[in-house]
Amino acid sequence: MGHHHLTIKALLIDFDNTLVLFNEDQFLVAYAKLAYPYLSEFFDEATFFQKLLKSTLQMIQNDGSQTNVEAFTNNFIADTLSLGYEECNNRFKQFYEEKFHELGDTVIVVPYGRELLKRVLDAGIQVVIATNPIFPELASRTRLGWANIADLKITLMTHAENMSYCKPRPEYYQTILDLINRKPKECLMAGNDSISDMSASALSMTTFLVDLDQEKGRLGILSKEIGNSAKKEAKRFQYRIDGSGTLEDLEHFLFNHERR
Repeated sequence: MGHHHLTIKALLIDFDNTLVLFNEDQFLVAYAKLAYPYLSEFFDEATFFQKLLKSTLQMIQNDGSQTNVEAFTNNFIADTLSLGYEECNNRFKQFYEEKFHELGDTVIVVPYGRELLKRVLDAGIQVVIATNPIFPELASRTRLGWANIADLKITLMTHAENMSYCKPRPEYYQTILDLINRKPKECLMAGNDSISDMSASALSMTTFLVDLDQEKGRLGILSKEIGNSAKKEAKRFQYRIDGSGTLEDLEHFLFNHERR
């Protein structure tokens, strides 16, 4: 059937706990354990973990004055004279090349994700992986593999090197619109977070809240922090949700969107 009449030209979809399920805090601890040896000569383990959190929050609060990876690294090395910017980036890069893939064992693929994205792409709709851009490109590509979608023709995946904002800031979504050259009304944003993902409605995008599998997916400390920093916004602005349900429901919603 021809979908050439569809007004939705791009599906923006969240990654964590939308396309793959995992326990956020467990992942963070496992990540820190694997990454620590690459920087152990500069910090003890507890300090490393604190820095990791603090510098990640620095990305979440980034105001567009630098890329997210710059915000992270500048904060991470701030009071460690012996660790320079390049050296720090290289150490993390080495970790992402050698060890990061092992964290794939901690995530569960949402069964219908690949099929959904294939159908959307077959209908001529662009796909943007609108994941909170706290990982560099290298890690983001590895993560696509975890969801079994690395081979799909995705228009854009947001990561720490191509973004200078994070969710739930409207500027994050505006950057995506600029990069894919689309108007808000041509885009549908889908994800499991009623703040981070639904904030796309502030730009008049259509939104779809994906049910989070509470058994296998758990939000953690970072999502809480994102939530806290967004609460101030949300008091002034209740984010609109146009549809909700499973990924199958999302497919239905997307292709029937025109007929309402």
